[in-house]
Amino acid sequence: MATIRKALVIGAGIGGLTAAAGLLRQGIECEVFEARPTPGRLLTGGGFMLWHNAFLALRRIGLDEAVAADAVRMRFHEFRSDSGRRLARWHLDGPAEQAGAPACALRRSTLHAVLTEAVGEHRIRLGRRLTGCTEDADGVVAHFEDGSTAQGDVLIGADGLRSTVRAAMRGGFERPPRYAGYTAWQAITRLPGESPVPTGTFFNLWGKGGLRFLYCRLNEDEVYWDAITSDRAAAGIDTLRLTRRAALAAAYRDWPDPIGRIISSTDEEAILPVPIHDRPPAGGWSKGRVVLVGDAAHPMTLNLSQGAGQAIESGVVLADMLGRCEPDAVPATLRAFESARRARAADMVTTSWRIGRLGLAHSGLLCRLRDVMMYAFFDSVARDQSYSLMLDDRLERAPLRTARPLGPGAG
Repeated sequence: MATIRKALVIGAGIGGLTAAAGLLRQGIECEVFEARPTPGRLLTGGGFMLWHNAFLALRRIGLDEAVAADAVRMRFHEFRSDSGRRLARWHLDGPAEQAGAPACALRRSTLHAVLTEAVGEHRIRLGRRLTGCTEDADGVVAHFEDGSTAQGDVLIGADGLRSTVRAAMRGGFERPPRYAGYTAWQAITRLPGESPVPTGTFFNLWGKGGLRFLYCRLNEDEVYWDAITSDRAAAGIDTLRLTRRAALAAAYRDWPDPIGRIISSTDEEAILPVPIHDRPPAGGWSKGRVVLVGDAAHPMTLNLSQGAGQAIESGVVLADMLGRCEPDAVPATLRAFESARRARAADMVTTSWRIGRLGLAHSGLLCRLRDVMMYAFFDSVARDQSYSLMLDDRLERAPLRTARPLGPGAG
């Protein structure tokens, strides 16, 4: 059976590089076009969690071991209040053994470097900003700001939350992303020693006044952290008179150790405020020979730690389906890809959004009620529901079936 010969990938992020690596593994040539001009700009960002399902997907394209080699395996996911009280503790070794894949914390740049090596730097065209695309009898043509063009059998839009490809598919108009009502102040700091932050535990603290704090160890010297502040809480964070570090230290001054030490040890330049957005679940990921993956298709908030995981899953499934696709069947295959992935991604988007709303509670009474609910249900119902959503469909099969719906669960 004749298969497609070449794919054009717009965006050299996680979703785009995963799709390209999967297609190359099947003998389909790829070119990846990235608007950012230098390689160093691509290897930035903080840390994050990759759950079992992401490693199962990476295994299908032979990259799970390379990613895990420079990651820290998480053995516990611990939920606490801002008084330091433990609300729940998930043991991750059992689910990891059952899934046959770990859950790990790592630098974003580590994952990006592995994917870049798998694709090959010579296939990544930097400083190439897409302006539009056209289709003809021979395939699809991408047009770039510098006047150049590229032709392929399919164009994959993996260019992020404010995707140019997505807007072009909709005639130049696209509704803005949905703002979640909070900001994540993300950083990596040097903080050696097991005493302040033990290796292998992901800490997830929920506080009053619209504040949360997440942290875990990335290696023996470094810790990754997120200070999540609602808009109401952020109104009291004065970055006009104070540095970001000093303002956050003041906001979290009454929180338990080691949060104060984590913030005070961080370089000012390392703290990056990221307003959190997603898009309500919707179709329209494909049109003709053009398709969206990752944040261009299904951006989500950070509460399930599944943004990268779902981008990886989508990239792997798309590559698998295109690898068995005849040139004339590309539009039908892209529609089938969207049909296969849309409901699962929508469940992730919706669940993550609902969890984030729990963090917006401001009053002490509402926060105490939330803590009681977490203490009663997070070690049982919420844990089971989260794993049902994450692992209901293993990636040994392609495409993924729809995961079962889930109400508010764990962050």
